[in-house]
Amino acid sequence: MAPPRSAFGAPPQGGATGGPAKPDPRWPLDERPGNAQAAGGALLTALRRPRGALAALAALCFGLALLRPGFTLQNRVGSTLLVVDITQSMNVADAAWQGEPVTRLAYTRELLRRTVRELPCGHAAGVGVFTERRTMVLLAPVEVCAHYAALDDVLGRLDWRMAWAADSHLYYGTYSALDEIARHWPGIGLALFTDGHQAPGVVPGREPRYERSDKTPPGVLFAVGGDLPQPVPRLDADGRITGYWTAEEAAAFAPTGGHRTLSVLEMETMKAGGDVRNAPAQRQPGAEPAHLSRRHDDVLQAVAERTGLQAVRATDTAAVVRTLRALPGSGQAPQRHELHDVFVATGALLLLASLLPLRRLDARPPRRPGATAFRHHDTNPGSALR
Repeated sequence: MAPPRSAFGAPPQGGATGGPAKPDPRWPLDERPGNAQAAGGALLTALRRPRGALAALAALCFGLALLRPGFTLQNRVGSTLLVVDITQSMNVADAAWQGEPVTRLAYTRELLRRTVRELPCGHAAGVGVFTERRTMVLLAPVEVCAHYAALDDVLGRLDWRMAWAADSHLYYGTYSALDEIARHWPGIGLALFTDGHQAPGVVPGREPRYERSDKTPPGVLFAVGGDLPQPVPRLDADGRITGYWTAEEAAAFAPTGGHRTLSVLEMETMKAGGDVRNAPAQRQPGAEPAHLSRRHDDVLQAVAERTGLQAVRATDTAAVVRTLRALPGSGQAPQRHELHDVFVATGALLLLASLLPLRRLDARPPRRPGATAFRHHDTNPGSALR
């Protein structure tokens, strides 16, 4: 007799007697749909596997990243205008960067790029250049972390071709930088990087004066360059050396502050059509040849005494950062440090690890050699297999 059919034409699952339904062989007992307890067990089983655990940890990291976690620390920050000397003496290659000889300007450029990178978030920095008698601000002070790309780009493009004149009057250039700060950004400090070489030179005792007051900005004069006098190169538009300044060419420029009083012999020589500019008696006692250049710590110290600035050597990045952070006007400011990027990177690495095609990542441990595989035998004598 055929079994009864349901209204839909299929035999009832419970058989003719309506007994308990047979389990669907497509679903294991612990993963049967609708069984919440079995689903939870399946989840725990998946989490016990390495791939599942890594994926779960990645999801946890991504979830924490959405909460924007972080912590706050007190950092000493300030504001600084970074001014670079771009006169021709800065093209002398007597500096070294990472063991390679470079020009003073190239050394200063790379040093400042590292310095901006090491300054703490919250510190503000601007960029300017000095040549002739004036400092020109290229970038107003901005926060170093939010505007790091702009600062690094400006510093990386500093070049001697930006100079609008060939003279180098360090006294006037420093005074101009201080005036720019006092006029537009009162309260920030000055960091001027120069070799201290002046062309033409200044007559001793006739240095320009500076009216210093309690509103004069603080700052540092950083000295760059070597100790030994070196010839100053003459470059073409492509930066190739075409020659060097000679003593005769340098002597054609009158020193700042005027000449000393000429002797009767010198005046008679000039009246006869002679030139006394290159005569040894016309030079100041102990004066160095004007066509050679070195690091003039004495000039920087003299400028510092008139302006109240400090004068130090720019030896390395750490020393420059410490000096800038210690300038008057710097203070403690709360700085929040975000952990968003840390959690995102960690989650990405965990997710990538969970997707790696490792054959034995989820496999059971291999059977030991010589182990015996036990087969289950039913102990019920009445249930013999047919």
